[in-house]
Parts: sequence; C-alpha cells; structure tokens
Amino acid sequence: MSGDSKVLAAMTADGIAKQKLHVILIVDTSRSMQGERIGQVNTAIADIHKYLIDLQSENTNVDFYLSIMTFANRAEFLDGYKGVNVNDMMPPKLKAIGYSNLHCAYEELAPVLHKESNGGMMPDFGGIAPIVLLLTDGHPTKPTESQLKELKKLPWFRASLRYGIAIALDDERTMQVLTEFTDDKDCVIKCLDASTLAKIIQVIVLTASKVKSQSSAVRTNNTSKAQMMRGGKQASKQRAHIIVKQQVKVTLDEIDDWEW
Repeated sequence: MSGDSKVLAAMTADGIAKQKLHVILIVDTSRSMQGERIGQVNTAIADIHKYLIDLQSENTNVDFYLSIMTFANRAEFLDGYKGVNVNDMMPPKLKAIGYSNLHCAYEELAPVLHKESNGGMMPDFGGIAPIVLLLTDGHPTKPTESQLKELKKLPWFRASLRYGIAIALDDERTMQVLTEFTDDKDCVIKCLDASTLAKIIQVIVLTASKVKSQSSAVRTNNTSKAQMMRGGKQASKQRAHIIVKQQVKVTLDEIDDWEW
C-alpha cells in the first residue's frame, strides 16, 4: 500500500482522521510456557487478529493496531509486530525458552507509551487509551518494582485498560505482581487449565476492542470542544473503561462450558 493510500485508508467518510486503538500483548515465553500453553497463546493471537480485521472493516471511526512483545531472558517486540495495523500483518508462531524476566518487559513497554512526536506509538492529539494484556505462568525471575514505578509515571500507561492472566497456577506472589500491574484485582484472571487460555484471551481482547471502538464512535459524534476542554474527554475514557470491565466480567461469568 502506498503512502497516499495509507493516508486515505486512515480517514473517515467525513474526511476526519480515524482513531487508532492499540492492542498490546505482553507474552511470557519462558521455558515453562512450552507445549500446550504457548500453543494456546498462538491460537488466541490468530483468532484475535482475524476478528480485529473484521471489526476494522465494519468500523468507520477506528483502526486497530496490534503489538506483540515477548519476554524470557530478554524482552522485545517481535519484528513486524510493533504498532502495526492488523491488515498489514500475519499472526506469529511463538516459541518458549529461557527465564521469566518481566522487569525487562516493563522497560521495553515504557518507550512505546509516549506520543508519536516523542518516539512512541500514542497519538499526539486525542486518541483511544490502549488495551494492554499481560500473560504469565510464573513469578518473575527478578524484582519488578522499580520498572513498574517508572511505567506508572506515564499518562498513557495510567489511562490504558490493563488485564493480567495467570496461566495454570494459583500463586499468591504472581497474583500480586499482576494486581500491581493492572491496579485492579478484578482485572486479574486465573486460568488454571491451559486448554481454556485461548478462549479467555479472546473474550478479554475482543470484548474490550468492540466496546472501546463503539464508545469512541459515540464520543466522536457527541462530544463538543467545550466538553473536551472541561475534562469531558478524561471522564469519557473512565466511563469506557468501566463499561469494558463490566462487559468482560459478564461474558466470562456467563460461560459455563469452555468448549464453545
């Protein structure tokens, strides 16, 4: 796609630039994730990718961008999977090996949660708060407190909708780490059976993406400049987060049989 075509594709029918909704997946690829666990993650990413393409084709206000970061001995965004429009990528096949250095993931996440003019992925003006999903099956190898403290200084991190998934474990230390990341214990999901992992990831990301894109459309159509100047923008983001969390919880609670 040429540069001019990309610009046109990012405009609404009214000639207004589309909003970008970033979905960021932070995936533990340490040795303990080998086998069924990493296979379920790969399945979930492929399904999410397909759904977001379909949702983007139906949505006149929002484009979806998917980023995938892995962490083991080190943390890195996969080549070609950092702030990429879902139409311009193919799902990866992740492999698992190494330790669980979550502190490295926090360090790698910080730079992208800055404005584009400062080298990050976030828009200079306006924008929808990103969805960030952290998946791990164990306690971090090293402390993460100092790196998380730096993350929490960033406005886009504080505004983001964050979920943590504890995979196939019920460990208090890991649950505490995920709670500190999300700032909300209700946004930490225990997945005690790896076979359900793909479904849980799909419910969270797909429900959140749909609700946030719909709320963005309402906000674009109904919010005046005066409201924005009076702090209506921040209040609107908070309301959107509440709606998303409620809908995700309802969807998860309604599922009695994960074989659907």
